[in-house]
Amino acid sequence: MNIHLKSIASAITFNFLFYSKSFGLNLFLISILVVTLLSTLRTDKHIPKVFAFTYIISAIFVFVNPTGFTIFVHFMAFLVFVGKSISPQSSLYLSWLLGGINICIAWISNYIQKHKTDAKKEAKGLSPKLLNRLKGFVIASILLVLFAMLYKNANPVFENLITKIDLDFISLPWLLFTIAGYILFLNILRPLSAQELVAFDLAQNNELEHPKEIILIQAKKKLQSEHTLGSIVFLALNLLLVVFLVTDLIYLVQQSEITNSQYSEAVHQGVYALMFSVVCAIILILYFFRGNLNFFKGNGRIKKLTYLWIGLNFALILFTTYKNYIYVETLGLTYKRIGVFIYLTLTLTGLITAYIKVAQVKNFIFLLRSNIATIFIFLILSAAVPWDKVITSFNLNSLDLPDIAYLVELDETNSVQLYNYAKKNTSTLDSRIRGDIEAKYAEFQEKQAKKTWQEFTIHQLTENLTK
Repeated sequence: MNIHLKSIASAITFNFLFYSKSFGLNLFLISILVVTLLSTLRTDKHIPKVFAFTYIISAIFVFVNPTGFTIFVHFMAFLVFVGKSISPQSSLYLSWLLGGINICIAWISNYIQKHKTDAKKEAKGLSPKLLNRLKGFVIASILLVLFAMLYKNANPVFENLITKIDLDFISLPWLLFTIAGYILFLNILRPLSAQELVAFDLAQNNELEHPKEIILIQAKKKLQSEHTLGSIVFLALNLLLVVFLVTDLIYLVQQSEITNSQYSEAVHQGVYALMFSVVCAIILILYFFRGNLNFFKGNGRIKKLTYLWIGLNFALILFTTYKNYIYVETLGLTYKRIGVFIYLTLTLTGLITAYIKVAQVKNFIFLLRSNIATIFIFLILSAAVPWDKVITSFNLNSLDLPDIAYLVELDETNSVQLYNYAKKNTSTLDSRIRGDIEAKYAEFQEKQAKKTWQEFTIHQLTENLTK
């Protein structure tokens, strides 16, 4: 089937699933359609199944937990899958870039390129046979409308049949949405050629190139000077970080004498300090180990100091993790506190890749590829967790005085949990808070009742099973 016909058919499906609809089952169905189209169309390219599976599974996460975060992750997985369909061997960061570029401007670029190459090939995408069919469809549609208007005046039964045909759904927004769907699928099915970008990415190795021995001999004095400078810098930073860790340990021992607000400030300041420390560490490592110093035989001292710096930052991660854990145990879960744990985990992986970069003489491309891949994996794994429900469940079951006002402000997905809690604790809850919970629950139920099958989520499924 011609690309344009596939795009038109897909656009109609896209319109049917998404026009004036919220996200739910429709995202899963359209992801199946996209994977099927690209898998059958790009038979010359072996699209990695893991990315197709990731894209579909992210749609299931939206079906189970339709929040802004899961929708964002699904869109990121979509861009990666589109990028991988163009160049399966490209790095993840380039796949993201290719996916984003193609979704936005592929049709414009292809149109310009098409007219630049040869004016005679302007209609190459549409064969004469297809053009005749399209002309026939347009002419037939016009004639159908004209003769229908003529016949309805001559036959009351036919007039009654015509008047029952409701075409009110066709409007300017509907047409624009359909056109947007057509452009979207045209961009997916006929992507932008990015051979230069892909070739550049594939040509990049993860290892630094070993220089010739004569170059190292000629640059010996410069490398010795650089080695001395780097050793002094890392020694000073290590001493400062040791002092900070000792004082932080003293602070943790005295935590019984610290108020909640002070402890909160300590956690946040610890995260800021860690963020600055790790960024500095990676910048310094990239600078001093950017080239020939990696192969200098006398670089043992700076390497040891670098490993010590990475180890001390690891200790700082442990200290900050413990402080955040105590903070959560005392005051409960919030998105910020969960974000701290995720950031600490990502920081740990960043330090590990920095260690590998120094120990195995890797380059910046290695750091970029490995850390982007880590971020993508964490996004997918995080989307699998219904955070609003987890936060609500933990705080209601683990704390004597949970912050109900904060829980009410969370996404609507915790409405049922809060409503059940309010029914069990009617006498102890403040009337205003109870009213807010009931209003949130009523609004949630009203919204769910109005959903069409395209917008269904796990909530409708469980509701129907329990009836």
